Amino acid sequence: MKSTVLARMQLKEILRQPMAWGVLFLLPLGLVAFLVYGLENLMKSESLLPPFDVAIVDEDDTVETNLLIQQFQEDEELEELITFRHVNESDAQDLLTENKVSAILTIPDGFTKGIRIGENKPVLVIGNEQRPIQSALFHEMMKSAADLVSAAQSGVNTIYEFKNREGSAGSAEINASIKEFTLFAFGREKMFEKEEIESFSGVTPLKYYSTSGLILLLCLTGLLTMGITMSSNERIDERLQTFGVSSAAQVGSHFFTHFTILLAQTGILISCFFLFTNLEVTGQLGWGLLTLGATIAVISAWYALLSSLPLHEVMRSFTGLIFLVLFAACGSLIFPQAYYTGILEWINLGTLSHWSHTGLLHSIFDSNKEILYPSLLVMLGMIGLFLFTAYVFRQVKHR
Repeated sequence: MKSTVLARMQLKEILRQPMAWGVLFLLPLGLVAFLVYGLENLMKSESLLPPFDVAIVDEDDTVETNLLIQQFQEDEELEELITFRHVNESDAQDLLTENKVSAILTIPDGFTKGIRIGENKPVLVIGNEQRPIQSALFHEMMKSAADLVSAAQSGVNTIYEFKNREGSAGSAEINASIKEFTLFAFGREKMFEKEEIESFSGVTPLKYYSTSGLILLLCLTGLLTMGITMSSNERIDERLQTFGVSSAAQVGSHFFTHFTILLAQTGILISCFFLFTNLEVTGQLGWGLLTLGATIAVISAWYALLSSLPLHEVMRSFTGLIFLVLFAACGSLIFPQAYYTGILEWINLGTLSHWSHTGLLHSIFDSNKEILYPSLLVMLGMIGLFLFTAYVFRQVKHR
């Protein structure tokens, strides 16, 4: 009871400030418009990596290398991501300097002859430092293609050695056999195997990043709310302590204050997302509302914990900002879970944004109970942990 009374006092204090209305409600609306405009192309795309160009320089210019280049250019899987531009060395360097290609692939002179006689003539890949992700990806693709060339070269060497030892065929027949085998190896229908990974948890990028935007804006609002109430809360808390108001009541008041403001803003933000985009609820509305409530609660509990830290106002705000960046970068809001590996995977699983995001996706848009239930349980556990830790900090601070 005392918690709700204190929360009403804090809300009245906030709503008396005209600046608070603009910061808590008008600013997020502007951010929604910015996110929808800025992420429009990404939301329409099915991939986090946009298509890019690669320049090919063929210094060998043989039937085999022309066939290899043709295979690159006509591969259906590669066409979705890479456009190969067959140019000379000078043009390739100009394109790289002008940042119009992500890499240059140079096939050296004598490449085909090297395959026939067992001499290693590796292709040269020059990456564009202005496009490190595309360059690294293409380099890995070329490592895969090198395995194909090595396999062809091994077969050619076998034919060459066999014909020489047999001594029953002339050089013309050896060359014909080598050429036939090389063309067969290079002329396969598929150079790369395709494995599809559901990067966006089985939903469209629009649904994925709309959910990310909602969580990010709620976290930002919680940080702004904490900043607005921080200076007055310090004085109020000292008075309340002298009148015997418990630490639990103070933690509860901070929780209810954040929860009320975030709940009001959630209604505004969701209305904007559905108004300005073509989003539809394709999951179960009841579970979606429950998960949304849990999301608001866990964010409110987090800022109730931050409000209880024995830190200066500036340091407390700075700490909140650092964690906000962490939630965005490492909590599935920008990059899907499939892109996190090693220690980043564990950091991702430890963020409230990951579980909130996962829960909302699989309740509002997907109805996957096997993923939804664990998400709700983890969020409930985080709520309890945050509130208990906030209580402990307040007890220590008031001793």
